[in-house]
Amino acid sequence: MKKLLPVVVIGAALVGYMAGYASKPSPQRAPEEVLTGHFDDLSMIPSANAQENKSEEMPFHFNSPNEPRLAPDAPPTTYWNIDDIRKAHTELAEKASKALKEAGSGSSQSFGGGPVHISTRNFSIFMLYRAHREQPVMSLTKVNSVWDDAEQHAGAYDFYVITGGTGEMIVGGKIANRQNLQDKDGIIPGEYRGQPVIGAQTYKVKPGDWLLIPPDTPHQPKPDAGGFSYMIMKINVGVYPWSLIR
Repeated sequence: MKKLLPVVVIGAALVGYMAGYASKPSPQRAPEEVLTGHFDDLSMIPSANAQENKSEEMPFHFNSPNEPRLAPDAPPTTYWNIDDIRKAHTELAEKASKALKEAGSGSSQSFGGGPVHISTRNFSIFMLYRAHREQPVMSLTKVNSVWDDAEQHAGAYDFYVITGGTGEMIVGGKIANRQNLQDKDGIIPGEYRGQPVIGAQTYKVKPGDWLLIPPDTPHQPKPDAGGFSYMIMKINVGVYPWSLIR
């Protein structure tokens, strides 16, 4: 019996230590370990910081001050009246009629104007007019033609909404006389001009029609008599330098 006494004492000591450790308050976890603010593992526990922040932080932290703003240069809510758009079509047609025998300049041979002018780091919206020519002029790529050069943009979608007039849009295929667009600073990578377009599809366009042209797809306007105008939205594909898009 005396031999068992040390074992009993040691066992009692271990039981007492374990009972004391179990009853000891555990260290308080940091709030962020419990209250994540995300829907992690389908949890809907609100963020611990939500009570302290003056502005609401949305799920998944998409508007977190620790993350870059999604649209740092977003334009305000903007409305365009269809009467103003129609008026702009008429004014652009008059402007173009005075310059039909002159070659274009810049990145296209179109005529710009009207009430639509928005440009951000990943998209732009503006209004253009394409004139119908009876007599050929020298295009940007030195082709004697009644048509403007076809365009091809590696870095942007082109989204057209026809606002006045009628004509054709030649889309797809290949530009037979394709050349890199150049400006005063030199060649613009990924921007091409030229004509004719081979193996393309023809779309008849009229006011109200929409047309989406993917990046790197040739497209060439062929207006009917009277020309046609359109709202164009250029949408950057995300990684191409916006400064190079024309």
